[in-house]
Amino acid sequence: MNNLVAWMTGAMLLASTAVNADEVVQVRQDRAVGGGFGGLTGFMLGAAAGGPVGALVGGGMGYFVGQGVQKAAGLEHTLYTVETEEGSRSRVRTSASGLVVGQQVRREGASLTALNH
Repeated sequence: MNNLVAWMTGAMLLASTAVNADEVVQVRQDRAVGGGFGGLTGFMLGAAAGGPVGALVGGGMGYFVGQGVQKAAGLEHTLYTVETEEGSRSRVRTSASGLVVGQQVRREGASLTALNH
């Protein structure tokens, strides 16, 4: 009977979300989407106006302008670096904020949910 209780307790611990939780290891603001759109637009306009050199200059300037527009519009995303218990890391871009480094989270696709302990 004692072995059955020990086995059931072990199975419940392995199945719990606390054991399989991921951990946030880095948090930073991310404006790559705005930079990408701005860079592409600047690249095309620069190429039309100044050829290959204009494309490079326009693309670089457009990248920084696009990041500024995304920030000014309040459309920044948060980039979370999440580490699993196995040690693998992945990056998750989301508009949700409020998670901090060291916090345990559950990942469902591109969504992170804080675990309450």
